[in-house]
Amino acid sequence: MTGAQAVSAASRAAVEVFGDGLLCSFVGGSYARGSNRTTSDIDLFAVTARSDHDRERLFAERLRDVHLAAGLDFDHCGEILTLDTLNTLLAFTEQCIAAVPAVQRSACYLADCPLSVFRKSDVVFKFLTDPKIAVHDPAGLLPALEARAAAYFSAWPMPRVQEHKGRLRLPPGSPQQRLASLWQNRDATDAWPDTPVGIGLERWFGAELAARSEALHRGSPVAVAPPDGATCPLPVTADTTLTALLSAQCLAFLHAEPEGPR
Repeated sequence: MTGAQAVSAASRAAVEVFGDGLLCSFVGGSYARGSNRTTSDIDLFAVTARSDHDRERLFAERLRDVHLAAGLDFDHCGEILTLDTLNTLLAFTEQCIAAVPAVQRSACYLADCPLSVFRKSDVVFKFLTDPKIAVHDPAGLLPALEARAAAYFSAWPMPRVQEHKGRLRLPPGSPQQRLASLWQNRDATDAWPDTPVGIGLERWFGAELAARSEALHRGSPVAVAPPDGATCPLPVTADTTLTALLSAQCLAFLHAEPEGPR
């Protein structure tokens, strides 16, 4: 199976698995830009009408099978979000950057922290602005989503070089470290899709995130960046304004249980 055939197979799998519940899907990333290598993974974006973990898991398995058959790298399930979850995630991030411009210069972004809601939404916004192929948009969602993403980056241009990527330092023994370790340990188990880059994303970016946005409304925007772009700015005992606002967008501080609500 060639890379082009794999792209078609991945797109077809989304349509077949989600059926009329699929509101929009496309392939972005290197294949859409024409910069893919022989083993590049397929970055698939899907928006569904409702949550269905069984279908999401089936799609994740089929997407992995496509990658394996084509000899492609594979380490995530694409971006599979319900429309409600997508809107919650985007709205929260629009509020977050307005309240905490300093997040652009923190490890949450510059070190590519997997616990950062802001980092996740930045990936989603980039998907929506970047080139797309294998587009399936029966609900006509894409034009409005693309316009929203363009407005976001017009207001908040993002640094495109994550200068500390791969060098993130999480506080030992902290909720952040425990949550990151949990996801790493799942890679070799049947629970491999159950992370915020997997399936059932309403567990991570749903109602609790909307409620958490209240923490962002605390007066003037905070533009003073943390001193180290590779070190988590949320030590266990800190209680500064910046720490409090950044913790509002950290998954380790959003969920009482590390797996998130089921």
